[in-house]
Amino acid sequence: MWTEERLNKMLTTPSEALSVELGRLEGDILVLGAGGKMGPTLCVLAKNALRAAGVEKRVIAVSRFSDPLVVELLRENGVEMISADLLAPGALDSLPDAENVIYMAGKKFGTDGNEYATWAMNTWLPSRVAERYQNSRIVVFSSGNLYPKVGVHSGGATEETRTEPVGEYCMSCQGRERMFEYAAKTYGTRVAVYRLNYAVDLRYGVLYDMAHNILEGKPISI
Repeated sequence: MWTEERLNKMLTTPSEALSVELGRLEGDILVLGAGGKMGPTLCVLAKNALRAAGVEKRVIAVSRFSDPLVVELLRENGVEMISADLLAPGALDSLPDAENVIYMAGKKFGTDGNEYATWAMNTWLPSRVAERYQNSRIVVFSSGNLYPKVGVHSGGATEETRTEPVGEYCMSCQGRERMFEYAAKTYGTRVAVYRLNYAVDLRYGVLYDMAHNILEGKPISI
């Protein structure tokens, strides 16, 4: 039977290739916005990969950490935690330098009526992070919602597909990418943008929604 513990173990067990790759990585890893859906298991996965490689490096998770279960998971697995509101004055300056930054902070749900907060989190904050960590390697989590709708038989959008953001949330995500692009062009910051589409997890996302509807006897919207 699937349990939360079994799922977390699967999500945090590194492949040999990942362990080798992180073993070669220079410097510590700082994860900004680490308290969301993907952040905790990503941090533990990175820490486990470093252990498997026999390398002592810090994985530092930064978030407001409102969920005590997340705190427990990270603490038990040796991930360092810094509790911080990244939008607060002075918060970024108080964080340690790091050669490697994973940027996961963002606002998606509750945009209607709070558009200003969405833009602050998704565009203004990235501009400050890009300046603060201009000498780091940065992986930026972004959204596949930037792509236009394409024909069902086309095979989907590619990196060469021109973005066509629609709506405040999507436009703010485009803004996030542009801020890090500015840092790359202006400061020479090494940036990789990682666009995510629909979540595939057993606790949320497409698989969960489909299974929930089936159990409830409800039709699945396509």
